[in-house]
Amino acid sequence: MELVYLGLDAHARHCVLVCMDSEGKLLNQWRFATSESEIVRHVAAVQAKHKRLAIEEGSLTHWIANLIKPYVDEVFICDPRENAAIGLHPHKNDGRDAYQLARLLRLGELKRVYHATEDHRAFFKAAVQQYLDLRGQTVALKLKIKSKYRTWGVVEVEGTAVYTLKSREKYLKQVAAPVISHQLQRLYGVLDQNQKAQAEALKEAVALGKKYPEIAQFQQVPGVGVIGAHVFDAYIQTPDRFGSVQKLWRYAQLGICDRSSDGKPLGFRRLDRSGNSELKSMSYFAWKGSLQTLQPNEVRSYYEASLQRTHNKVHARLNTQRKILCVLWTIWKRKEPYRPERFAGLN
Repeated sequence: MELVYLGLDAHARHCVLVCMDSEGKLLNQWRFATSESEIVRHVAAVQAKHKRLAIEEGSLTHWIANLIKPYVDEVFICDPRENAAIGLHPHKNDGRDAYQLARLLRLGELKRVYHATEDHRAFFKAAVQQYLDLRGQTVALKLKIKSKYRTWGVVEVEGTAVYTLKSREKYLKQVAAPVISHQLQRLYGVLDQNQKAQAEALKEAVALGKKYPEIAQFQQVPGVGVIGAHVFDAYIQTPDRFGSVQKLWRYAQLGICDRSSDGKPLGFRRLDRSGNSELKSMSYFAWKGSLQTLQPNEVRSYYEASLQRTHNKVHARLNTQRKILCVLWTIWKRKEPYRPERFAGLN
């Protein structure tokens, strides 16, 4: 065969591989255990001069893609949220899913998910993601502790003092039932361990980030701190993945969703919910941080000018968030040092 299209539906215990020719004819289907040897054996055994393989984004994708890369011409990692023909099919099964992947790949109907081409970039992103995951767990534990206090009559738990080692005993004494006090102490123990792991994860992410000089430039932008700079670098991976700043905004959930039918609007314009919420959050805290500094800065000036022009705080904030992302992307793409006087003029 000159060219074949392969669809791989991967699960923790088993995989299904489908092979289709360039005319759309199903040639073969295999079901095998999910293991390095089995995956390589079946993909390598397909007799064709050129092989293109599609696989949906998932927890196994990075490992499998690197594993089979030497045996195919292309590994196309696609977004499962875009594959309605697979996810919403009334007779869904693994063989049909793999077949649909191969068919949609042949038709050019799959949406690619970006993956780092270099391992050190993937390691760096994984370190940042672990820090963010542990940070989320810390927030959840803190909310759980406050909720438990309130459940048992201790309602004055506002602020952060309730979490500190110095003040815990004072709050624990207000709990009448010893068994509830013991439960709270266990929650405190989990919180301490989680915060320690969170600090270690951040330390590792910062150490891996020293390899990338653009991170230091990101931190020159008012409001963009250590965490924000590393989050932006880790999730974007390379500025060349976006052909325009509008695509970056959409990826960061800051693009405008404008739905219509036959030229008539369907509902109100709103932000597109697809994309990466961490980048949207990062730009929000950068905007907020720029307003909290004592000294005037270019980000605050941009926000105030936008507010004067739009007379709407939300629109002015979103405009500033987009501008921050645009500036970070531009100085990275152009490999230029950050210059405050050019903040408003960068496109």
